[in-house]
Amino acid sequence: MKKITTATLLMVFAVGTIFLGMTPAVFAKENTAQFEKEWTAFYKDIFDQNFYSEGINQLDLGRWWRKIFRKKIPSANINVFDEVPDSNFFTNRHARARLSAEALEKGYHEEEGADLSQPLTVIAAEQQGIHYGFIVEDAKKDRYFLKFDSQGHLELNTGAEVIASRFYYALGYNVPQYNILFFKPDQIKVSEDAITYDNTGFVKKLTQQILEKYLLAIPQLPGGTYRASASKLFKAQEAGDVSFWSRKKEDPQEVVHHRDRRDFRGLRVFSAWLNNENIRESNALYMKTNENGQVAFKPYLFGFATALGAAMGGDKPPMLGYEYLADYGEAFKSFLALGFREKPWQKKWREASEKNSPLSSVGYFSSEHFDPARYKTLLPYEAFRLVTSADGFWAAKNVMAFSDEDIRTMVKAGQYSDSAAADSVTQTLIERRDKIGRYWFLQANPLDGFAFSDGKLSFKDLAIDYKFIPKEGTIYHVEVVSSGKKPRRIAELKISEPILSIQPEWFQNDKDINLIIRVARPSAKELGFSVSISLNTVGIQGIRHQD
Repeated sequence: MKKITTATLLMVFAVGTIFLGMTPAVFAKENTAQFEKEWTAFYKDIFDQNFYSEGINQLDLGRWWRKIFRKKIPSANINVFDEVPDSNFFTNRHARARLSAEALEKGYHEEEGADLSQPLTVIAAEQQGIHYGFIVEDAKKDRYFLKFDSQGHLELNTGAEVIASRFYYALGYNVPQYNILFFKPDQIKVSEDAITYDNTGFVKKLTQQILEKYLLAIPQLPGGTYRASASKLFKAQEAGDVSFWSRKKEDPQEVVHHRDRRDFRGLRVFSAWLNNENIRESNALYMKTNENGQVAFKPYLFGFATALGAAMGGDKPPMLGYEYLADYGEAFKSFLALGFREKPWQKKWREASEKNSPLSSVGYFSSEHFDPARYKTLLPYEAFRLVTSADGFWAAKNVMAFSDEDIRTMVKAGQYSDSAAADSVTQTLIERRDKIGRYWFLQANPLDGFAFSDGKLSFKDLAIDYKFIPKEGTIYHVEVVSSGKKPRRIAELKISEPILSIQPEWFQNDKDINLIIRVARPSAKELGFSVSISLNTVGIQGIRHQD
């Protein structure tokens, strides 16, 4: 394999990310000034996170104190049962109430797809190097943003984008409607008022001749058919990018800064699963809607064309997911090692070069060397660094809620022509899922599914249920503590099964009691994290996993 420098990788990927990660709204703008503003979004993200925020973080004494003494900042948007409540940003879906196979495969959808009963009308087009994007209007006057694969990598970006959108939606996030769209050259035409942005960034009139020139550079299926990922454009009003740090002050429903929200922190875990290191602020957009007579700001995630094994122009470089775009820590380690240190991604690439070339429609997407603890997004958002063991456990149990068949069903949405490609993506997602579950369930107290009935408290041990550790030898240490300003220990016991008989005498004057449960594993030298359950004669009043 030809040797490529890290600097070259950064430059190539940066250019590709601008195009593949841009919002469809870019092409709906009517003036060059606004277009140029959107064009700088990626560079703004780089400056804000890699330079400004990183510099400010070094001056934050509180951050250094927490790092030295390993103090955690608990998430602030969880309810009394240690769960993330539904909101404009996150709606509990598959992990709470399993979606049907049909719903998983379809994802978020308003229509079945673009109406091809009449030719698609191109409203705007954009050219960046060898990449093209079209805004089209169908017979129903709905508008879609079309993105295409690169030559030699048919199905790579389009498949990744549609599949990743299914997972983010099923997890609970807002995403646009994404579908694979097939059309023939005679099913697309140019609007009289159509415009295009070429490589210079200036607006020009789009003619049929220019459109045909663009189409010549887009890969075709046998028979001359084009394949695109089509995202349905929002009809609601845009209301700005979504900050991964602070809340939107105009929205009365947002009372917690985003860095302290578990659903924002959880994006680190979910994006590691999907290998979507390009999760960033300018790939998240507020839409202003009117719901039940009230103004609402709904954040949407988009720009998934470089998820899984895809990147601009081909396979994803193995470095991505292992290092930030500007990773000072890794650079310092390499400096101290005088170049003799082989990084995990370098080992991955070396091993990949010794094997057969990857499937062109899948790219470099594997579970080998994947470490959930070390996965890094492209930019170092503080929200992702603040993930606690409780945050990670919540995210991991959402990931583990997807069965092998669920994953296989959602991968179908990518419409790979080669079954080997679908099998490869499915198997890798399954393996990465299990690595995430195994890691986070052992970093936290993995007890869940608490229920109180007939004087017994039952629960599930997810680490055992998912067979990450054997059941034999596991002991649950339970401490019963009174509530109030001066709590006292009422009882202490050990059980080997996930069910506990609650003694009536533990309750005094019908007050709550707190059960603090820790797990002792056969191979562990000490007790792990705790989970606290607030209980009274009526039922469970609260649950809290230790951070």
